[in-house]
Amino acid sequence: MSKVRVLIEVAQPTVRGFAFHSAAAGAPQSAGENALAGLAGFGIDVENIAPIPMFDELAVRGFSAMAGAASSFDAGASTVVVPAEVPEARLAEIAAMDGYTVWPNSALTLINQDRDRDAISAFDPGDTDMGAILDLARSSGTVEVEPYRAGVSIRAIRKLLGVDRVWGDGFRGQNIVVGIIDEGVNGSEYPVVGGYDRPDWPKRPGKAKITSHGSMCAADVLVAAPAARIYDYPFLGVPDSLGALKMFQAVLEQRRLDGTPHLTNNSYGYYGIPTRAQQPRHEVWDINHPIHRKVREVISSGVVVLFAAGNCGQPCPAGNCEKSSIGPGCSIHGPAALREVITVAAVNARHERVAYSSQGPALEATGFYCDKPDVAGYTHFFGNFGPGRPGGLAMPYDNGTSAATPVVAGVVALLLSAFPGATPDDIKSALVRTAVDLGKPGYDHETGYGVINAAAAYAHLQRVVGGTAGAVFPLRANLIGDKY
Repeated sequence: MSKVRVLIEVAQPTVRGFAFHSAAAGAPQSAGENALAGLAGFGIDVENIAPIPMFDELAVRGFSAMAGAASSFDAGASTVVVPAEVPEARLAEIAAMDGYTVWPNSALTLINQDRDRDAISAFDPGDTDMGAILDLARSSGTVEVEPYRAGVSIRAIRKLLGVDRVWGDGFRGQNIVVGIIDEGVNGSEYPVVGGYDRPDWPKRPGKAKITSHGSMCAADVLVAAPAARIYDYPFLGVPDSLGALKMFQAVLEQRRLDGTPHLTNNSYGYYGIPTRAQQPRHEVWDINHPIHRKVREVISSGVVVLFAAGNCGQPCPAGNCEKSSIGPGCSIHGPAALREVITVAAVNARHERVAYSSQGPALEATGFYCDKPDVAGYTHFFGNFGPGRPGGLAMPYDNGTSAATPVVAGVVALLLSAFPGATPDDIKSALVRTAVDLGKPGYDHETGYGVINAAAAYAHLQRVVGGTAGAVFPLRANLIGDKY
């Protein structure tokens, strides 16, 4: 009898959800089997991953007090999610039982643009003049199509972001930790200081190759915030909703312990989607799926969460995009369509939307937010990949909405360094209100409110959050230059 991997949510109230999860991590399979004891005889194989608590709505409202709280902070959970393999013929029967909900555990993949390696132009030494780049910047809403233009330098992107204004006041992302939820980051090259490191997980933080997708994301965070530090959450060793759910729970646990990480970067998503009739509970159709609720829990704790819009835009979608998710109205979905997250499109240094950047409105499904993306970030530059960069020439340069999103994450880290009391709403408002409008005036479904500008967002927060930014802390000299 064929079996399918699913997430079974079980009504199992506990007044100490974090303590439950910590105890379950010691014997994850036994904890899962105990939670599913009422389904004995159904032929279910429980995975060796600790059940994940889903917290009460009332408890989640109090998560804002979590940052910096003592490690004794805990909260009530009403259900737990158990990853399991279930005989396909028994799924409907289980789903019909009181106290159990069966959710899909769908594949998630990196938002990258590997197929375009040959199409992307070679490095152009003449494209490093700052004045020329700024003179070429447009607001006409044009689109960069294949073959793509030459990449630009980190210095060029920093100039366009206006980071010098913030750096001049002494802020470069110090004291901020960025959680990179991805396939792993190279800790020899990038400042990985923690992450998910438990026996029940196949990957360890800081151990990825320098050519990994996560290493590219780390490099791109450091463009705007070279003094930020990295927590590595390498879930793409288990590339599905369970993996992401597990990593967001880990973020929440760490946030409870010491108030970090302060934000997370998520450059992955779903390629291709089933119809609502085929899978009504699929992650792109049901906002109550545990992954969406867990993301909202994390944001409620004060963590800023960013998601890549995706690379299934028209007219040049990535090669792994399926027809069901290409273009306006269907290429932004899942967690990227949550109102609370910051969803990032991609533009080049000339302010042209890159042709693969996914377009809104988001897939129309109850509870999700149609007006996506929120803002655009810069892509097609030499961050991790390219001449003289740590990742070498494995790819011509950092690309995709995968690169644009950590650029925005770096700006968020920069702003939080200056305004440590800023909330996720404060940060999102600052980015959208000060973005450089592209195309037709006002919001559009190509680049949202426009491409971000660190200097303008910083000035906005000075007015709104308080006239004085946070305290200035000394920086290590090797973090200030172009190493990152």
